[in-house]
Amino acid sequence: MKLAYVNEVPQKDQLAEFIQAYTNECITSGMQYPGDLSLQSPQCVISVYDENELVGIGCLENSMHIHVRPTYKHREIENTVHKLLQAESKFYVTQVK
Repeated sequence: MKLAYVNEVPQKDQLAEFIQAYTNECITSGMQYPGDLSLQSPQCVISVYDENELVGIGCLENSMHIHVRPTYKHREIENTVHKLLQAESKFYVTQVK
């Protein structure tokens, strides 16, 4: 099981499947569902895939938002996405200037 970290917004169908799976896993595991997972106008997005299945997503808008399916929490995905978003945000600020 190898994870791929991709610097792009997922396809609409992949995002819809992720939201459905994420919601179901939050309910069954007793975790609080964070609410809206739609991507409005992010500065950067990191999508995380296991094979071709979206299992996590992180975006930087006004603040950083990271969502990982509960069944993948043990994989340290959140920490990796956090570091990648920090690096991307520094690159983005440099590009905008």
